[in-house]
Amino acid sequence: MKLTMRLTLMTIAVSLFATALHAQTGPYSFFAITPCRAVDTRGSSPLGQGEQRNFAIRGVCGVPSTAAAVSMNVSITGATTASFLTVWPTGGPRPNVSTINFTGADQSLGNGAIVGLGTTPNDLAVFNASGSVHVLLDITGYFQ
Repeated sequence: MKLTMRLTLMTIAVSLFATALHAQTGPYSFFAITPCRAVDTRGSSPLGQGEQRNFAIRGVCGVPSTAAAVSMNVSITGATTASFLTVWPTGGPRPNVSTINFTGADQSLGNGAIVGLGTTPNDLAVFNASGSVHVLLDITGYFQ
């Protein structure tokens, strides 16, 4: 009897899990890519205090022109003081959130993010609040 009860409960659990997996659908599909560095400011100047830069992401690292959003690793290096970066789609107002927080003592630091893409050719905006810092954006996938 105990074995029958366990098997019944296990069958119910597996059925519920399979139903939950099948029910997870949405308007976009995710496509993973081999991580690819789309942005590295170490070859030019760091982002300064209060500076916003816009970067082209579609058409880079295999991200198609039809992509609506990207998954990425946002990394910093060479920070001169405590600050934060905000990453968002170009064309809209800067959101009141940070994508990564760091101190001047952090040699390098990274954080994962999923960010929508704007409608302009430079479709991703990055803002640095304080000091100066180099920014690296590694794309790990896209949604379309």
